[in-house]
Amino acid sequence: MPTCQNCGFKWSWKDTMKLNFKGKWPCANCGREQYVSGKSSFWGSLLFSMPFVFLMNYLRLSHGVGWLPIILLFIVYLPVASLLMPFVFKLSNAKNRFGKPIE
Repeated sequence: MPTCQNCGFKWSWKDTMKLNFKGKWPCANCGREQYVSGKSSFWGSLLFSMPFVFLMNYLRLSHGVGWLPIILLFIVYLPVASLLMPFVFKLSNAKNRFGKPIE
């Protein structure tokens, strides 16, 4: 789980999910706004999408699986990946993208 960059407080899974959907969320301990760091946002998105893309291509090309099973697999994969995303997040005091601050 991520920790606050201001006070070092370890965030709960629930607060991290709120941060994921809102874009910023105050620390439960110090109250300072925290953001998902640009680097962890990139890696989280990559880890979220790439396994499914590779699995989909493998099943389609190697085993000739149709689209319906792949869509059903995606419906199962989406919530599981969403539940695991907070474990890869790191927090930042400033909103930034790829290391550059955003106003």
